[in-house]
Amino acid sequence: MNRTELSDESNRFIEKLRLYLFSKGKKQREIEEIAEELAEHLYEAEQNGKSVEQVVGNSPQEYMDKIEAEMNKNPGAFWFIPFILLGPIIFWIYDDLLPAMLYGEIIGYSLFNMIGTAVISILLIIGVIFAVRYTSKNQLSGLKENVILTIPIGISMLLYVAIYFLDGYVETPLIIISSLGKIILFVLVTLIVIGISIWAKTWILPAFLIAWNLPPILLELTSLGVDMQALLSMILTIVIAGSYIYFEFQKDEKQ
Repeated sequence: MNRTELSDESNRFIEKLRLYLFSKGKKQREIEEIAEELAEHLYEAEQNGKSVEQVVGNSPQEYMDKIEAEMNKNPGAFWFIPFILLGPIIFWIYDDLLPAMLYGEIIGYSLFNMIGTAVISILLIIGVIFAVRYTSKNQLSGLKENVILTIPIGISMLLYVAIYFLDGYVETPLIIISSLGKIILFVLVTLIVIGISIWAKTWILPAFLIAWNLPPILLELTSLGVDMQALLSMILTIVIAGSYIYFEFQKDEKQ
């Protein structure tokens, strides 16, 4: 059915339920079927003057748990987690790999950096899953919901920065990547990016990678000073990323 016929409250609850079931590892097809059935049920209730609370009860958490218990578990639902975990690592690798390939720079990673990044990425995924489940099962204002969802991301970003600065003080073996290794790594990471984009049905990751890496590479070919290059690079990054988000938003509005 057309969700625009539902109230904002009903649509919000349906999206919370979808997100909660997704975080519980349920099959996407079953989630959509449940969401569609609930949308029709809520629409009929609204036509009779009933609210969401009168349909699902006073405890959204109990209602969601009941729905979740009635559905079959999908053991393969979390295969995507390693791909999400690769997200920040992909940015980190491209940031080092592209200049190394273009200008013949040496590229190497310390064992401390590699292990630290992997551990933080795992903690980020765990934190996001818990945040999604909590916000889905509780009635929160938009501000509180966004704050809770942002907490694991913010903490992980601080830890990434800490790893970056501590890397110079912690002595661990350095792994140097050869010229052939750079090419293999570039092809491998690029294939992973394409795979993630096809799976997620969105090209936001390649768009943001281009927005982040292309401007500084192009500006280094100019005679502009370092400060001007940095300023223009930041502006171009914002423009490219913002343009992609704008066009995606416009496309969604037309659907």
